[in-house]
Amino acid sequence: MTDIFKIAGIALSGGALALFLKDYRKEYALLTALITAAVLLFPTAHMLSSVIGGFNSLASITGVKKEYIEIIGKTVGIAYIAEFASQALRDAEQSAIASKVELAGKAMILCITFPIISDFLEVCINAVNNI
Repeated sequence: MTDIFKIAGIALSGGALALFLKDYRKEYALLTALITAAVLLFPTAHMLSSVIGGFNSLASITGVKKEYIEIIGKTVGIAYIAEFASQALRDAEQSAIASKVELAGKAMILCITFPIISDFLEVCINAVNNI
């Protein structure tokens, strides 16, 4: 619970500083916003690392292929990174590039999840053939 107060404090401080600098030096305001966002990623990444450990133990208990858990982790990571990059680009008023980053993230997610989709379709086809 106290982590969210730290994150909110850093975010509000960095946002206020960026807003103040925007009137005087726009490039420093953007740099301040990007640095603030990067600093906010560290505690978030730390929190997510414990979740990954939980998923691995859950996979061993349930018998789910570890490969699937890794794919889920990579998918979530790609989604977060693409979202972070696209929002940073939108803050820098680069919406066209931000849209391309989102598209690239979606394409990467599709490529990474293809083995799961393929296995799922194989199970469906086998189930239909056995009826």
